[in-house]
Amino acid sequence: MPSSTPDSPRQNRILAALSPEEYARLADDLELVSLPEGQTLLESGDSLVFVYFPTTSIFSLISTTENGSSAELAMTGKDGLVGIPLVLGGDTSNYKVVVQSAGKAYRLRAEVMCWELEQSGNLRRLALSYTQALMTQMAQSVVCNRHHSVDQQLCRWLLLTLDQMDGNQLHVTQEVISNMLGVRREAVTEAAGKLQAAGLIQYRRGNITVTDRPGLEARVCECYGVVKAEYDRLFRLLAAAPDRYRARPNPATLRQRAEARLQQAQSVTQGSQWDAERLLHELQVHQIELEMHNEELRNAYDEADTLREKYADIYDFAPVGYFTLDAHGSILQINLAGAILLGMKRSQMGRSRFAASVKPEFLPEFNGFLADVASGRGRNKCEVALIATSQRPEALVRIEAVMDEGGRECRMVVMDVTEKSPFAVRAARTDSIG
Repeated sequence: MPSSTPDSPRQNRILAALSPEEYARLADDLELVSLPEGQTLLESGDSLVFVYFPTTSIFSLISTTENGSSAELAMTGKDGLVGIPLVLGGDTSNYKVVVQSAGKAYRLRAEVMCWELEQSGNLRRLALSYTQALMTQMAQSVVCNRHHSVDQQLCRWLLLTLDQMDGNQLHVTQEVISNMLGVRREAVTEAAGKLQAAGLIQYRRGNITVTDRPGLEARVCECYGVVKAEYDRLFRLLAAAPDRYRARPNPATLRQRAEARLQQAQSVTQGSQWDAERLLHELQVHQIELEMHNEELRNAYDEADTLREKYADIYDFAPVGYFTLDAHGSILQINLAGAILLGMKRSQMGRSRFAASVKPEFLPEFNGFLADVASGRGRNKCEVALIATSQRPEALVRIEAVMDEGGRECRMVVMDVTEKSPFAVRAARTDSIG
């Protein structure tokens, strides 16, 4: 039964937390859209034209392999936004975005969102906090899908979906859930049957009704609690009073502001015509101008340091590997996930080549891929196998890469796509040789 609640951008918790001034700037640019279930908003590699703020719809962020297999990285609804790459300085999506649950959302043109983020206002603070929460959900999904039973994964998925909607009824098929979890449909059928037999849910023709949420929470693995705790932290930030951001002083008024500060510090004798007094006055004003310049520079440096630390944390603790290679393939920069994937210390940057970790039979494929990226021939994806390290066995990875604007550095995103089958890497090698 459709909700009778009037549509409002304030139904999205990020938009609801904006200051009146920021919300007023966005209000005329927010466009209400209705989104049917199953609609694909973005494919991997698509440029971001809009940012979406869901109100009653839910989106799935999905990673898909070349053979058609897929798994849900995370979901987002009224508590967040779709368009995180813009928040982190990118302009393309690294994953597919599909409407999981039909509903409405407000969209904002990408250029308007970028301008707002550059203003260093409350929207940027909220968007970065939500990015951290979303990354936690992605990382925990990887852990859950690898180490926990399908029953526990299904409980986690149902609870996370309920958190993004009103009511306790989900319109979803078992086939969709199996695609989201990256497991066989039969496994989802069996898990749903166990939950129904336990009186926790009722399932009928694509409709799941959660009848005992506390029972689901008692059965779910710790992954749901980790994600929920991170979102609760975000909601506390949303509820808190907005930060008071320092206004950007106008350089044209520096003289007037220096005069005003001097008048506050001492009483200036009015009507004095003595040159010595006037000279002293001028020197004092110029001294205060220099002090104010230095104060504003210190504030700017402090802001830059704070932003650098935020982005460094996001880069370093991302669940995928980030690499920057020079023209010879040597590693210039690497994040924590990348170092773990290669089994190397980051102190070895500059002395290590990425190709040294690629299995020999995949080297022609990898070297050809780098050559294509460097020449701008349009190829920006490949899959190769990495040799085993002391921390992990052989791994099949997907690499997406672009050159920097100067054409001197290659920037790569490396994702472990090794399937659970022990023959995955061997099969990939056979296909490459064939």
